[in-house]
Amino acid sequence: MIRTFQRELKLIFSDIAIVLTIFGGVVLYSFLYPQPYAKESVSALAVSVVDLDRSEFSRDIIYKLNATPQVDVIRHDMSAKDAKEALTCGLIKAIVVIPAHLQRDLALHISPTIAIGADSSYFLIYGAVLEGAMKSVLTASAKLKVANLLKSGVPIAGAKLEYTPFSLNTINLFNANNSYTQYVVPAVFVLILQQTLLIGLGILGGGDNERRKKGLYTKEEQRDTWKIFLARFFIFGVIFFVHLLFYFGFSYEMFGITHLAEVEDLLFLGLVFLLAVIALGLLFGALLKGREIATPIILFSSLPLVFSVGFVWPLEAMPSFIHTLALFIPSTPAIEAFLKLNQMGASLESVMESVKILLIQAFVYTSLAYYVHKRVYKPRS
Repeated sequence: MIRTFQRELKLIFSDIAIVLTIFGGVVLYSFLYPQPYAKESVSALAVSVVDLDRSEFSRDIIYKLNATPQVDVIRHDMSAKDAKEALTCGLIKAIVVIPAHLQRDLALHISPTIAIGADSSYFLIYGAVLEGAMKSVLTASAKLKVANLLKSGVPIAGAKLEYTPFSLNTINLFNANNSYTQYVVPAVFVLILQQTLLIGLGILGGGDNERRKKGLYTKEEQRDTWKIFLARFFIFGVIFFVHLLFYFGFSYEMFGITHLAEVEDLLFLGLVFLLAVIALGLLFGALLKGREIATPIILFSSLPLVFSVGFVWPLEAMPSFIHTLALFIPSTPAIEAFLKLNQMGASLESVMESVKILLIQAFVYTSLAYYVHKRVYKPRS
């Protein structure tokens, strides 16, 4: 067992591809991946205003629009056609068209239409422009409506109450700041741990098959499957347990990600997750004919796995068989469990179904890997 353990350590740490993947890749992703989401929201988006009314009220709307953090009015075009050309050329992100006779129509109690056109190919940009424009228009219209009520003899308190008969108190559960970092990073960190671990074990297993074909394996190495598996479970388990502590500890603190789980619950779920992933990695490596194919297979599978979990796109809007197939991969039940446990403050008992799935995966994939390994590595007579 000691000789097997030493041999496995030498195989792993003498392979630069494995070392770069399971150490460099994990650490590099922990810093690079959250960076695009660090700003959290977009602001100061370039907007063109087409003011066809040119009244005091329209100028008040433009002033309030420019005062919102989401919008920066950089152009005042004479026509919607000129503004559209600027939008097509990428000079602006949105257009606000204030119709002619706006102030007159309001005085006559006619409801005019203020047109807002934004680049909806980017939901964040579209939402920010729409929010800024709605705030400025509604604020200006509230001022006008309250003024009209006061002119008709309604007291100030009554005018405010009539305009806003109720107030809305919105509470964002599990993501108080509507943060993209809180939304994306915790789930993707779990997938990164899985994919880097699978690549490492895939390269190692594929390398084993290449050496076997060249006759470089001894009979002892071909015979001691359970010792090899035990050594790899221990070595990769220890390495990625440290990575797991790094991700859910230091990285979460550095990027301000919520972590509500009890430490012992998080560690228990993490260990079960690693068992299932290592078991799948052993099977994956045993099936590969060469080491080079491991990385592209895992990389190409990453995006489908992200979407099939259900945190990017809701499960209700997804064909059920896709999520069912994804449950055969450890990251799917693990991400669901980690998000409930760490981001929503659920108890360990509430995620036991995911834990059971991971334990079943660990047992089944280890058994299949053992069968494949024994079948492929039959001792030569």
